[in-house]
Amino acid sequence: MTKGTTFHAYIPIRFEPGNTSVMISQLLFGEEFTLIERSSNWLSISLDFDGTEGWVCKEFVELREIENGKETSISGPVCLASLPSTTVLDLTLGQQRIVPAGAVWNSERNNSVFWYGHSFELLSGEGFIKPGKSNNLREIGKRLVSLPHIPGGRSGFGFDGPGLVQLLCRIMGKNIPRYYQQQAELGNTINFMTEVKEGDLAFFDNEESEIIHVGIILDDGNILHSDTCVSIDLLDHHGIYSNEKEKYTHKLRVIKRI
Repeated sequence: MTKGTTFHAYIPIRFEPGNTSVMISQLLFGEEFTLIERSSNWLSISLDFDGTEGWVCKEFVELREIENGKETSISGPVCLASLPSTTVLDLTLGQQRIVPAGAVWNSERNNSVFWYGHSFELLSGEGFIKPGKSNNLREIGKRLVSLPHIPGGRSGFGFDGPGLVQLLCRIMGKNIPRYYQQQAELGNTINFMTEVKEGDLAFFDNEESEIIHVGIILDDGNILHSDTCVSIDLLDHHGIYSNEKEKYTHKLRVIKRI
Protein backbone atom coordinates (compact mmCIF):
# COMPACT_ATOMS: atom_id res chain seq x y z
CA MET A 1 0.00 0.00 0.00
CA THR A 2 1.30 3.45 -0.91
CA LYS A 3 0.54 6.42 1.32
CA GLY A 4 1.37 10.06 0.76
CA THR A 5 1.25 13.59 2.10
CA THR A 6 2.34 17.10 1.11
CA PHE A 7 4.66 19.58 2.78
CA HIS A 8 3.26 22.48 0.78
CA ALA A 9 0.60 24.70 2.37
CA TYR A 10 -1.92 22.94 0.14
CA ILE A 11 -2.14 21.41 -3.31
CA PRO A 12 -5.25 21.16 -5.49
CA ILE A 13 -7.18 17.91 -5.71
CA ARG A 14 -8.55 17.94 -9.26
CA PHE A 15 -11.47 16.13 -10.88
CA GLU A 16 -9.26 14.81 -13.68
CA PRO A 17 -5.47 14.68 -14.23
CA GLY A 18 -4.28 18.00 -15.63
CA ASN A 19 -3.77 21.58 -14.47
CA THR A 20 -6.87 22.81 -16.29
CA SER A 21 -9.22 20.38 -14.53
CA VAL A 22 -11.50 21.85 -11.86
CA MET A 23 -10.26 21.84 -8.25
CA ILE A 24 -12.74 19.76 -6.25
CA SER A 25 -10.88 19.96 -2.93
CA GLN A 26 -7.42 20.45 -1.43
CA LEU A 27 -4.75 18.31 0.22
CA LEU A 28 -3.38 20.29 3.18
CA PHE A 29 0.04 20.20 4.83
CA GLY A 30 0.45 17.00 6.86
CA GLU A 31 -2.74 15.27 5.69
CA GLU A 32 -2.33 11.72 4.47
CA PHE A 33 -3.82 9.95 1.47
CA THR A 34 -3.88 6.50 -0.09
CA LEU A 35 -2.64 6.08 -3.66
CA ILE A 36 -5.16 4.54 -6.07
CA GLU A 37 -3.37 4.73 -9.42
CA ARG A 38 -0.71 6.60 -11.39
CA SER A 39 -1.03 8.37 -14.72
CA SER A 40 2.13 10.06 -16.00
CA ASN A 41 2.76 13.05 -13.71
CA TRP A 42 -0.54 12.62 -11.85
CA LEU A 43 -1.69 10.45 -8.97
CA SER A 44 -5.24 9.32 -8.26
CA ILE A 45 -5.72 9.45 -4.49
CA SER A 46 -8.25 8.96 -1.71
CA LEU A 47 -7.87 11.42 1.16
CA ASP A 48 -7.74 9.40 4.39
CA PHE A 49 -9.64 11.99 6.44
CA ASP A 50 -12.84 12.23 4.42
CA GLY A 51 -12.54 9.81 1.48
CA THR A 52 -12.38 12.52 -1.19
CA GLU A 53 -11.04 11.04 -4.42
CA GLY A 54 -9.29 13.03 -7.12
CA TRP A 55 -5.99 13.75 -8.82
CA VAL A 56 -2.86 15.49 -7.50
CA CYS A 57 0.40 16.39 -9.23
CA LYS A 58 3.05 13.94 -8.03
CA GLU A 59 5.87 16.52 -7.88
CA PHE A 60 4.20 18.18 -4.88
CA VAL A 61 3.75 15.08 -2.68
CA GLU A 62 5.85 12.70 -0.59
CA LEU A 63 5.20 8.94 -0.77
CA ARG A 64 5.96 5.94 1.43
CA GLU A 65 5.18 2.24 1.32
CA ILE A 66 3.23 0.59 4.15
CA GLU A 67 3.26 -3.14 4.75
CA ASN A 68 -0.12 -4.83 5.25
CA GLY A 69 -1.10 -4.78 8.90
CA LYS A 70 1.36 -2.03 9.74
CA GLU A 71 0.66 1.53 10.83
CA THR A 72 -1.17 3.30 8.02
CA SER A 73 -1.83 6.80 9.30
CA ILE A 74 -0.58 9.44 11.69
CA SER A 75 0.31 7.91 15.05
CA GLY A 76 -0.49 9.81 18.21
CA PRO A 77 -2.88 12.70 18.78
CA VAL A 78 -3.54 15.01 15.84
CA CYS A 79 -3.55 18.78 16.19
CA LEU A 80 -4.96 21.17 13.61
CA ALA A 81 -3.89 24.65 12.57
CA SER A 82 -6.65 27.05 13.63
CA LEU A 83 -5.17 30.39 12.56
CA PRO A 84 -5.49 31.48 8.92
CA SER A 85 -1.76 30.79 8.63
CA THR A 86 1.13 29.84 10.88
CA THR A 87 4.82 29.07 10.36
CA VAL A 88 6.76 25.84 10.86
CA LEU A 89 10.44 25.13 10.25
CA ASP A 90 11.52 22.26 8.01
CA LEU A 91 14.75 21.32 9.79
CA THR A 92 15.69 18.85 7.06
CA LEU A 93 15.79 21.53 4.36
CA GLY A 94 16.38 24.52 6.61
CA GLN A 95 13.28 26.26 5.29
CA GLN A 96 10.33 27.99 6.89
CA ARG A 97 6.93 26.88 5.64
CA ILE A 98 3.65 28.77 5.88
CA VAL A 99 0.80 26.38 6.64
CA PRO A 100 -2.92 27.26 6.60
CA ALA A 101 -5.84 26.63 8.92
CA GLY A 102 -6.70 22.94 8.60
CA ALA A 103 -3.09 21.76 8.34
CA VAL A 104 -2.23 18.68 10.41
CA TRP A 105 0.42 18.38 13.14
CA ASN A 106 0.88 14.82 14.34
CA SER A 107 1.58 15.49 18.01
CA GLU A 108 -0.42 17.03 20.82
CA ARG A 109 2.51 18.06 23.01
CA ASN A 110 5.76 17.99 21.03
CA ASN A 111 6.99 21.07 19.18
CA SER A 112 8.95 18.86 16.78
CA VAL A 113 7.91 15.90 14.64
CA PHE A 114 9.48 13.54 12.11
CA TRP A 115 7.21 12.86 9.13
CA TYR A 116 7.99 11.27 5.76
CA GLY A 117 11.74 11.72 6.23
CA HIS A 118 11.51 15.37 7.29
CA SER A 119 11.91 16.91 10.74
CA PHE A 120 9.64 19.85 11.52
CA GLU A 121 9.57 22.30 14.40
CA LEU A 122 6.91 24.78 15.47
CA LEU A 123 8.23 28.33 15.60
CA SER A 124 5.42 29.26 18.00
CA GLY A 125 3.22 27.29 20.37
CA GLU A 126 0.20 29.13 19.01
CA GLY A 127 -1.84 28.17 16.00
CA PHE A 128 -2.26 24.40 16.47
CA ILE A 129 -4.96 22.98 18.75
CA LYS A 130 -6.24 19.55 19.66
CA PRO A 131 -9.74 18.89 18.25
CA GLY A 132 -12.51 18.74 20.84
CA LYS A 133 -15.84 20.19 21.89
CA SER A 134 -14.16 22.44 24.47
CA ASN A 135 -12.69 24.64 21.73
CA ASN A 136 -14.29 28.07 21.35
CA LEU A 137 -16.13 27.89 18.03
CA ARG A 138 -16.93 31.61 17.87
CA GLU A 139 -13.37 32.76 18.57
CA ILE A 140 -11.90 30.31 16.06
CA GLY A 141 -14.49 31.29 13.47
CA LYS A 142 -13.87 35.02 13.94
CA ARG A 143 -10.24 34.51 12.93
CA LEU A 144 -11.42 33.25 9.56
CA VAL A 145 -13.84 36.10 8.80
CA SER A 146 -13.09 37.94 5.52
CA LEU A 147 -11.10 35.07 4.02
CA PRO A 148 -12.12 34.69 0.36
CA HIS A 149 -14.64 32.23 -1.00
CA ILE A 150 -12.77 29.77 -3.25
CA PRO A 151 -14.59 26.89 -4.97
CA GLY A 152 -12.94 23.69 -3.74
CA GLY A 153 -11.19 25.56 -0.93
CA ARG A 154 -10.86 24.14 2.57
CA SER A 155 -7.85 25.99 3.99
CA GLY A 156 -6.89 29.24 5.66
CA PHE A 157 -6.24 30.74 2.23
CA GLY A 158 -9.91 30.45 1.27
CA PHE A 159 -12.98 28.25 1.68
CA ASP A 160 -16.08 27.08 -0.06
CA GLY A 161 -19.18 26.59 2.09
CA PRO A 162 -18.86 22.90 2.98
CA GLY A 163 -15.08 23.21 3.30
CA LEU A 164 -15.44 25.85 6.02
CA VAL A 165 -18.07 23.86 7.90
CA GLN A 166 -16.02 20.67 7.61
CA LEU A 167 -12.95 22.33 9.16
CA LEU A 168 -14.88 23.91 12.02
CA CYS A 169 -16.61 20.61 12.81
CA ARG A 170 -13.24 18.85 12.72
CA ILE A 171 -11.76 21.37 15.17
CA MET A 172 -14.75 20.72 17.45
CA GLY A 173 -14.02 16.97 17.29
CA LYS A 174 -16.60 15.92 14.68
CA ASN A 175 -15.48 14.51 11.33
CA ILE A 176 -18.01 15.06 8.56
CA PRO A 177 -17.98 14.51 4.77
CA ARG A 178 -16.75 17.07 2.25
CA TYR A 179 -19.81 18.03 0.20
CA TYR A 180 -23.25 19.65 0.78
CA GLN A 181 -25.38 16.65 -0.05
CA GLN A 182 -23.33 14.30 2.13
CA GLN A 183 -23.36 16.70 5.07
CA ALA A 184 -27.12 17.28 4.81
CA GLU A 185 -27.76 13.56 5.30
CA LEU A 186 -26.15 13.55 8.74
CA GLY A 187 -27.64 14.07 12.19
CA ASN A 188 -31.08 14.92 13.50
CA THR A 189 -33.42 17.60 12.16
CA ILE A 190 -34.10 20.63 14.37
CA ASN A 191 -37.62 21.86 13.68
CA PHE A 192 -37.72 25.18 15.54
CA MET A 193 -35.30 28.09 15.67
CA THR A 194 -35.82 28.28 19.42
CA GLU A 195 -34.19 24.84 19.72
CA VAL A 196 -30.96 25.54 17.80
CA LYS A 197 -27.60 25.23 19.53
CA GLU A 198 -24.09 26.32 18.72
CA GLY A 199 -22.53 23.91 16.23
CA ASP A 200 -25.78 22.99 14.46
CA LEU A 201 -25.54 23.06 10.66
CA ALA A 202 -27.98 25.08 8.57
CA PHE A 203 -28.57 24.10 4.93
CA PHE A 204 -30.06 26.26 2.21
CA ASP A 205 -31.66 25.38 -1.13
CA ASN A 206 -32.59 26.92 -4.47
CA GLU A 207 -35.88 26.97 -6.36
CA GLU A 208 -35.28 23.38 -7.49
CA SER A 209 -34.95 22.28 -3.83
CA GLU A 210 -31.25 21.50 -4.32
CA ILE A 211 -28.93 22.10 -1.37
CA ILE A 212 -26.59 24.88 -2.48
CA HIS A 213 -25.21 26.38 0.75
CA VAL A 214 -24.32 25.51 4.34
CA GLY A 215 -23.18 27.33 7.46
CA ILE A 216 -22.55 26.63 11.12
CA ILE A 217 -24.65 28.25 13.85
CA LEU A 218 -22.92 30.24 16.60
CA ASP A 219 -23.88 30.64 20.26
CA ASP A 220 -25.98 33.77 19.63
CA GLY A 221 -27.96 32.20 16.78
CA ASN A 222 -26.00 33.97 14.05
CA ILE A 223 -24.40 31.93 11.29
CA LEU A 224 -20.80 31.62 10.13
CA HIS A 225 -20.58 30.77 6.44
CA SER A 226 -18.61 31.33 3.23
CA ASP A 227 -20.40 33.15 0.42
CA THR A 228 -18.33 35.82 -1.34
CA CYS A 229 -16.09 35.58 1.71
CA VAL A 230 -16.28 34.10 5.20
CA SER A 231 -18.74 36.17 7.23
CA ILE A 232 -21.05 36.15 10.24
CA ASP A 233 -24.65 37.03 9.40
CA LEU A 234 -28.13 36.91 10.90
CA LEU A 235 -30.13 33.68 10.68
CA ASP A 236 -33.88 33.26 11.15
CA HIS A 237 -36.58 30.87 9.94
CA HIS A 238 -36.51 32.53 6.50
CA GLY A 239 -32.78 32.14 5.96
CA ILE A 240 -29.60 34.23 6.00
CA TYR A 241 -29.94 37.99 6.21
CA SER A 242 -26.77 39.69 4.99
CA ASN A 243 -25.77 42.68 7.09
CA GLU A 244 -23.62 43.99 4.24
CA LYS A 245 -26.21 43.58 1.47
CA GLU A 246 -29.19 44.40 3.71
CA LYS A 247 -31.30 41.60 2.28
CA TYR A 248 -31.91 37.85 2.52
CA THR A 249 -29.36 35.95 0.44
CA HIS A 250 -30.15 32.27 1.14
CA LYS A 251 -33.41 30.41 1.82
CA LEU A 252 -33.34 28.04 4.80
CA ARG A 253 -34.08 24.40 4.01
CA VAL A 254 -33.18 22.44 7.15
CA ILE A 255 -31.12 22.58 10.34
CA LYS A 256 -29.23 19.49 11.45
CA ARG A 257 -27.53 18.57 14.72
CA ILE A 258 -24.52 16.33 14.17
